[in-house]
Formats: sequence, structure tokens, C-alpha cells
Amino acid sequence: MPESSGDADPTTARTLGVLAEPEVTAEFAERNGREVGHLLNLADERHNWSVVVEYQDFTAGNGLTPMLDSLAKHRTHRAWDVMVCLTDLPIRLEGRTVVAEVALGEPISLVSLPALGAVNIDRRVRSAVTDLGWAMHRHFDPEDDYGDFGPPSLHQSRRIERAVLDEGPIGFRYLSATRLGRGRLLAGMLRANRPWRLVFGLRSAMAAAIATGAFALVTNTIWQLADLLGATRLILLMILSICSMVFWIITQHDLWESPRRDNALERYKASLYNTSTVWSLVIGVVISYVLLFVAVLLAAAFTIDADLLAQTLQHPVTVWDFAEVAWMTTSAVLIGGALGSGFESKDDILRAAYGQRERHRRQSADQSE
Repeated sequence: MPESSGDADPTTARTLGVLAEPEVTAEFAERNGREVGHLLNLADERHNWSVVVEYQDFTAGNGLTPMLDSLAKHRTHRAWDVMVCLTDLPIRLEGRTVVAEVALGEPISLVSLPALGAVNIDRRVRSAVTDLGWAMHRHFDPEDDYGDFGPPSLHQSRRIERAVLDEGPIGFRYLSATRLGRGRLLAGMLRANRPWRLVFGLRSAMAAAIATGAFALVTNTIWQLADLLGATRLILLMILSICSMVFWIITQHDLWESPRRDNALERYKASLYNTSTVWSLVIGVVISYVLLFVAVLLAAAFTIDADLLAQTLQHPVTVWDFAEVAWMTTSAVLIGGALGSGFESKDDILRAAYGQRERHRRQSADQSE
């Protein structure tokens, strides 16, 4: 648990508690926890700030309001002066994408990381947490003439709009600009999914594909087919193999979200979840395809005799001919060999689906109550 602290009089010490979902905040905790404390101490010379990061499953899909009572108890129990919650779930309220919410009567806020986008995410999260913590402290400190509530990273951003709420437990809500909201949110969801991790979940499938490819490389039928198909049809075969793999993963693990038709919000969330899941799987499978192609190409270079290949194809061979054989073999074994094998880690697959993660957290939250 990252914590930054200093030796100071208890009356001047202040604590920022960051409550974060495990999947999304490991990197933030490792890289940014101490930096947030440093930034707070630069902004506030009267107090010595420490930052404590805790991990806990909670259901933030409907915003801060449903969780506020339990979060307030948690903050009081931990004796945190201010509390910022981080989630990797997208939040959609009143037809708008929510970036952050701040409670009206408690120094508690919630930040949706996907709404911050996919570029410079560490800097954006660090700035948002620091600014919210500092702004909430000033807002609730009776000795501080805080003026207008406005965390700079949120208040001054052209991509974010502020809404001051007149009633309810939420005092301030920061929303993505309408034109950029959905695209930025999807990019942030893909970044939070970290689709490159899917490669680790496909280890067994790739091992099976390499083994199948080793047998396929020694058959001259593959050589002739690769030569006859040409680049255009090899590209189509590659697309077919990648799409087949993505479709099989989705159906095998029931990753597709089917919302109730009478609920517009659920339909929107399902659309977001399905889009991010498909693109995450596509990116992961493409990376796996490239790695498999490199392995098959190296195997082809070492196992196929150039003279025998030229005799079979009845024309002089070049590096492109070996690449075509490897290309054809990679697509064929991905469809045939890999689809029939299991996965090394089912969790790596399920992490690509937001719906699965939200249901898991809901169950964890229910069990802890």
C-alpha cells in the first residue's frame, strides 16, 4: 500500500485516502501515489499531506450516490481528511458521460478513469486526484476562504464541463464535452482494458497453433496454396482468422452484453461494453497473430529448403515466398489449431469484458455487506 508521510505535528497532518478498484489502480498506486502527496505538499504549505491507497471492489456504474453512505463510514473509520475513489467503469447519468462527482456534505469524490481518455493517463489521474483532494480540503475547511470550488485540471479543461447540482447528495459533477465524450470514453476503456494482456491468456492457444504450424510447414500443399492465393486473398484469410478467433472467444466465454430493450441507459452501456470488448479482443488477437507469424516465419526459414520450395512452386523463390508460406500457415493454424485449445488463464480473457467485471464487483460488494 503506497503511503507518503512526514514527521509533522498531528494538528498539521492531513491524509488523502484513495479507494480504488484493484484492476484499475495497481499502476497508479505504484507510480503516482507518492507524487500526489508531493504535489499536495507543494500546494499547501500549512499542512503535511500523506496519501494512502487502498484496494476494494465497489460498484460505481451508477455514480457516487448509491455508495455514499458506505464510503462515508469507510472514510470516518480510516480517519481520512478527504477521500477520492477511482473506478475503471464508465458512468453515464442523464445522457452525459461523467468524469467525476463530488459529494455535497462529505469530502468524498469519484473519478471515472475511462472518461479521462487514453493519452497521458498517469498525468491526468495524478492531476485529478491531487486537485480534487486539495479542492475538497479547502471547501470543507472552516479556516480556509476557499471561494469557488474548482479543481484546475477539471475546471479549466475544454473537454470537461462542470454542473453545479441544486439538490441531492452530489454537489458538483464534471461531464465530458458532448462532441468528444463517447470517443474519448471508448479510448479510455480500451486503455483500461490493457488488451495486450490478452496475449498471456492465449498462451496455450498459441502453443497449440505453433505445434500445428510445425506440421503444416512440411506439407507442399500449403506452399502451393500460399503461392496461388496471392496477397489480396491472404489478407482476407488473415482477417477471417482474426475475426473467427474473436467471435469464438466472445461466444465461448459469454462476453456479449444483451440489455433489456426498454431501458435506454442499459442499451447504451451494453453498446459501450460490447464495443470496447470487441476492440480489446481484436487488438489482443492481432498482437498474438503477429507473434505467431514471426515464430512460423523463423520456423519456415530453418526447415524449408529453398531448392525444394522452388521445385514445388516451379519458379525461383525469394524472401516473399517464405513470407507467403508463413502468412498462409499462420492464418490456417489460428483458425484450426488454436480455436480448439483451451486458455492458460480465463481471468485474462474475462478482464476484457466490462460487463463481467461489473457483475463480479457487484457480487463482491454484496458478499462484503
